[in-house]
Amino acid sequence: MSLADLDEEQKEAALAIMEAALSEQGYDELLAIQAADDYLDENQDQSDTDGSQGQDGQEQRGEEGEDAASSPNGEGGGPGGGAPGELSFGEDQYYLSFFGEPSETGSFMVQYGGHHLAYNITYSGDDVTLSPSLTGTEPLEFDYRGESYEPLADKREAALGAVGSLDQEQLAEAEIDNSSNDLVLGPGEDGPFPEEEGVLVSDLSQEQQDQVTAMLRAWVGDLDEEAAEALVEQYVSEYDRTYLSWSGSTDADDVETYIRLDGPSAWIEFSNQPGVETSEVHEHTMFRDQSADYGWED
Repeated sequence: MSLADLDEEQKEAALAIMEAALSEQGYDELLAIQAADDYLDENQDQSDTDGSQGQDGQEQRGEEGEDAASSPNGEGGGPGGGAPGELSFGEDQYYLSFFGEPSETGSFMVQYGGHHLAYNITYSGDDVTLSPSLTGTEPLEFDYRGESYEPLADKREAALGAVGSLDQEQLAEAEIDNSSNDLVLGPGEDGPFPEEEGVLVSDLSQEQQDQVTAMLRAWVGDLDEEAAEALVEQYVSEYDRTYLSWSGSTDADDVETYIRLDGPSAWIEFSNQPGVETSEVHEHTMFRDQSADYGWED
């Protein structure tokens, strides 16, 4: 269902589903990402004419990324396509889907997404997974209708904090080559998962491991609290097979910054991208669970 086809009462009911499925952290982030789209919708004409698009190469790279991230199932529908300044944005460009019949004991999925947001939340009795889930934002910070927003501040700080805790020798070990210049397993790229590389988390100090756990919580914590805690406990237990890596840069404002956490279950990517509708860097992130992507195998 497109939110554009719903009246206000129906929209509230649709969002109530996501408010129940997510934590307060996750639901606030969802609303903030949609507010960013509303902000772009109201301001893109100005950004298209004021020379703030940056160099042509950056425009093209960003435009391609937006098209790939434009639908909840990664098929390039919704607001994708067109040149910068010609994309369609706004909270009405979001969709809610159900796969299977909602049940307290059976299996079903709730899918919610649009530009820069895609949640695939699968339930099977007491088991829950939010894999795969895409979050992104442009701009990073903005004021809109009397409110200040910074949608992915927690994810940015946590990812940079994990890599920032490494010493020079560990940084060298953790450096990898990400030739995609964006999310490796983002929309339209369902695998296979690449071979693990980087620095082994279990080889880090406890303080550094705590930084990695904070990174996990920044993504997994979008899910409701009970389900999130169970997943974090599982992922931390796998640190002896989990790797932290980075590529390009570790600077918050650098368009080349890319950070990855890769375990036998948890997979997190944080990727800076050139601005598409603004002159500033914007962000794409991905969370996946290799053992529960789109649910579980029977």
